[in-house]
Amino acid sequence: MVSPVKEVSSAARDAKEATASTLAEMQESVAALAREVADIAERRTRKAREAAADTAEAGTAEARRMIRRQPIVSMAVAAAAGAVLALAIVPRFGRQQPSSRWDQWTPNVTRADLYDMADNIQRTVSRAAHQASAPIAPSFERLVDALSRTDAHGSVNSIIDRLGSWFSKAQDKAKEKLG
Repeated sequence: MVSPVKEVSSAARDAKEATASTLAEMQESVAALAREVADIAERRTRKAREAAADTAEAGTAEARRMIRRQPIVSMAVAAAAGAVLALAIVPRFGRQQPSSRWDQWTPNVTRADLYDMADNIQRTVSRAAHQASAPIAPSFERLVDALSRTDAHGSVNSIIDRLGSWFSKAQDKAKEKLG
């Protein structure tokens, strides 16, 4: 005669073994899926890197080609980008920073000065772009004519006067500090 306790324990043992084998099979299938997903992700990442490198190379080649075709426009774009960068970097009027002794001696560059410089650059580049198609000989003649009409002594004298006034101001400030 078979006792019911032995039957229950053997049925429980069989259920545990079946559960363990099912669990092992599921772990193997999950590991296989994880490997497959990792391989797919690696291939896609590699393709994306290659595509990005190809795109960057193509963009660089196109930019170089455009610079060679239209150097004046390229210079205008570079000048405009530099002017925008300078306008972004220069501090605004509202902020008061502690001034050092060195700051009192250096020139004060304002945003308005940079706007004027950017405007001058833009006008010069546009003039150069319009005159690029003109023959060189008349432009050279105008340059020589303009150079011959300049007063070299006047500009040198004004520079010397400015340096002299700056130096005298520096001496006065030094005397005030020492005195």
